[in-house]
Amino acid sequence: MRGRGLLRGVAAVLVMGVGAVVTSCTIDPGSASTVTVAVDGSGQYRTVQAAIDAVPADGAAHTIIVAKGTYHEVVSVPATKARLTIKGATGNPEDVVITFGNASGTAKPGGGTYGTEGSATATFKAPDLTVTGITIANSFNPAANPSITNTQAVALAAEGDRQVYTNDRIISTQDTLLAWSPSATAQTRQYFRNDIVAGTVDFLFGNATAVFDRVNLQMTDRGASSGGTNGVLTAANTDVSKKYGFLITNSTVDAAGAVDTEYLGRPWHPTPSAVAQVVIRDTVLPAAIKTASPWTDMSGFSWKSARFAEYHNSGPGATVNANRPQLTDTQATAYTAASYLAGTDGWNPTGATAGTSTASPTPTSASTTPTSGSTTGAGASPAGSAATGDTRTVSQPVLPKICATVASTLTLTSRAATAAQESAPPDTARIQKTIDGCTQTGSASVGVRLSSAGGYADFLSGPLTLRRGVVLVLDSGVTLYASRNPADYQVSGKPTCGTVAAGMGGCTAFITVSGANAGVEGQRAADGSQGRIDGRGDTTVLGTSTTWWDLAHQAQVSGGNQQNPRLMQANNSDNFTVYDVDLLNSANFHLVYSGGTGLTVWGVRIKTPATARNTDGIDPAGATDVTIRDSYIADGDDGIAIKGNQASKNITIAGNHFYGTHGISIGSETSAGVSNVLVEDNTLTGTDPWGTASGSSNGIRIKSSPANGGTVSDIAYTNTCITATKAPIVFDTHYANGTGTGTPYFTRIIISGLVATGSPAKASSTFVGLDAAHPLGVTLDQVTLDVTTTTAAYAKIIAAATDLSFSGTGVSVIKGTATASPPVCSFPPFPGL
Repeated sequence: MRGRGLLRGVAAVLVMGVGAVVTSCTIDPGSASTVTVAVDGSGQYRTVQAAIDAVPADGAAHTIIVAKGTYHEVVSVPATKARLTIKGATGNPEDVVITFGNASGTAKPGGGTYGTEGSATATFKAPDLTVTGITIANSFNPAANPSITNTQAVALAAEGDRQVYTNDRIISTQDTLLAWSPSATAQTRQYFRNDIVAGTVDFLFGNATAVFDRVNLQMTDRGASSGGTNGVLTAANTDVSKKYGFLITNSTVDAAGAVDTEYLGRPWHPTPSAVAQVVIRDTVLPAAIKTASPWTDMSGFSWKSARFAEYHNSGPGATVNANRPQLTDTQATAYTAASYLAGTDGWNPTGATAGTSTASPTPTSASTTPTSGSTTGAGASPAGSAATGDTRTVSQPVLPKICATVASTLTLTSRAATAAQESAPPDTARIQKTIDGCTQTGSASVGVRLSSAGGYADFLSGPLTLRRGVVLVLDSGVTLYASRNPADYQVSGKPTCGTVAAGMGGCTAFITVSGANAGVEGQRAADGSQGRIDGRGDTTVLGTSTTWWDLAHQAQVSGGNQQNPRLMQANNSDNFTVYDVDLLNSANFHLVYSGGTGLTVWGVRIKTPATARNTDGIDPAGATDVTIRDSYIADGDDGIAIKGNQASKNITIAGNHFYGTHGISIGSETSAGVSNVLVEDNTLTGTDPWGTASGSSNGIRIKSSPANGGTVSDIAYTNTCITATKAPIVFDTHYANGTGTGTPYFTRIIISGLVATGSPAKASSTFVGLDAAHPLGVTLDQVTLDVTTTTAAYAKIIAAATDLSFSGTGVSVIKGTATASPPVCSFPPFPGL
């Protein structure tokens, strides 16, 4: 790997696409303003740079909102434009992409080359800058440009003090992110939180003070075999006068390459006073890290002369040896995010106190040699969770302005219509026509109201599709019944809906959501009644004597797949809301939210028997920024199942009550990762509202296997009450004995305040990691179970104030100091519907 040359002090040049149109706009100097950018021309500006240029340098807190789209341009914010916010409109950084493809060796118009700094897609020099919900990418491809030998290709050059980057993606290959201080000795601080940064060589580099907190650092595979070199994570050149350089904390490093191919860092030494300072702490490290010696020399300057250290890292790449300097517990208190960023003015964008750590409870003893089945001594201890949940500020939803009303003309007797109505549901066309006739105006959603009228309160419909910005609003007392006719749900080219078949996907959902800012909401009356949607899974499939739920059990026996419709499916639908509505008797999953950013579920009551197979309550899948709150959930499978075939993150599950479910689950699909999940103030009861015990009652559960496993990290369970449950706590990396090449790895999990009562005599909890290289990492603080039987293997556990004990292959336990209080538990009955 060649050494880095000095940065060239070349300013980035703005390159706009051919035919770009800029609309002029006047902004009053001195007052905060918001301007919009949309590549399709629907905003005030078509390019981000045009909006930056329009914002005055008056110190006011101006905001630029960038609409969904890809912006092929180089952007620059000068140092004069302080307090600017650049914000992606959807909250999903994958939707808003600023990209260009210059490299250091790319020829400039007029002669010369750009140099490393000048290659940046975005150069942000202003102080007090905030960037959120944006992807900044450098698309330069070295393989496609073999004539260019200086292949440094910066995505972001962050060059101002007090800058904050949250929920962003920063993507390139070599030299992805430059954290830079124009004067090596000046106070220049940058805070990166809940971001993704991807690259290969030296992709975090520079002389600024930069904190990477809860960041996913993705090291790209360049094809090196084990023992070779794929890349280097950091290349700091901190001035010797500065105590703090780079801090990576509470984060995850991912690497797709072979084991023993990645370095944590090397010291960039372009000037005599540069002495790199990097601490990596409380972070998950992959097997690709060179565990024997993860720091390396650079251009003749020894890594041992730099200021490199680690603390409480975990994962297969985290070991302790003479080539891996470690902070002591006392030293670590001075190397926190708040400490790094405080500077001379006390700046603290983290919300924490300088000198404090997020890991809890505090380990009180540790040895360097793990012992199978030991109760003390664990080597590198598992770090506590850094979970904060949904990054949005979520409040109770408000019903939208009604665009149009559909009045009921039906009354179903015993939830059944006439034969003719069942064969051809009468309300499908008129409800769908009304939905299609309403469009979102501005940023406000609009409602289509299902109303009771003239003594009627029922609707019978086939599948419906909600469009962008349209909310289906059900009056209190109104019931929307789903068709029993399988032909209504049939997906072309798939197995026959309403049968058991080898394949899958024969039925579309009853309600499909397509587009952002949609919702399904109900009017709640003074007596607590609210609108409801009834999937009628307990009724016979039209033309048969078999119910939808019977099909599910037939599939279980035969090993096939039931072709049953889900009740509600939202696909890539940002800012979707389900509020004050009852979801009953789904033939399959009740609510699946797939691939979107911004799900709010509030005041929802799901009521389906524990015996109804595969009727999950709420399944966020590949979802970001989710809140599920103040809901009552009874069903025949997982109450909530967070799935990670696409990455799921930033999820809050709070103040909910579960009855007869398979628990609050993560998995089984976790191949792309699940992270930052906060589960607090929930109750779980092992019996459903009819008193039937679940055949698989679980409390909190993370499940996966090599068949579809990946990393699950930063998960916090706080104040959890469990009763009459067979498996109060389950962390299972061998779920259903699945086999394959996946790596289920559960780490940085904390359970803080959990009580289980009324457990069956044979109740048992599971704490099983995959193997010695991928142990379960969990902290228990004030965890009390009335039946304390456990199964454990390959687990690193911090235990404080718990009645559980652990033994098994690869199990090690550190005694911790309690910091939590046990919850005071009561279990409310399911509300009368």
